Amino acid sequence: MNAGRGRLRTLVEMARVVVAVPGVEIDRRRSSLHQAVRMVRLRSSGRAERSLEGRRRLRRAIALVDARLPGGPNCVRRSLLEMALDAGAAREKLLAGFVSGGGKKSGHAWLEFESVQAKFHDQFDAVIAI
Repeated sequence: MNAGRGRLRTLVEMARVVVAVPGVEIDRRRSSLHQAVRMVRLRSSGRAERSLEGRRRLRRAIALVDARLPGGPNCVRRSLLEMALDAGAAREKLLAGFVSGGGKKSGHAWLEFESVQAKFHDQFDAVIAI
């Protein structure tokens, strides 16, 4: 695939992310994490499961959009967006890790897909799976 086609596909993914952001943000801000995950999974029903390359492209698009949103990047928002836009991601567990006695920004959320690539579990005192 040429570079121009790859950029176009990334722009298309970014447009999909931008359209999905309002619903995901409402779920994330107004609901518990469990409820937000449930609502995003419902929203993603009927979506296609992406290939590995398609999933990477989606993740890049999500990161580009997420970094520019008010309040800066947010790991829960990125995970929920990925689940909302990919059926494979929606079937994965969302994992949330917490540091004992930690304050603001002392936790992290990620999907099982990432756990295979990195050892997030070792950084936290508690990890929940949804």
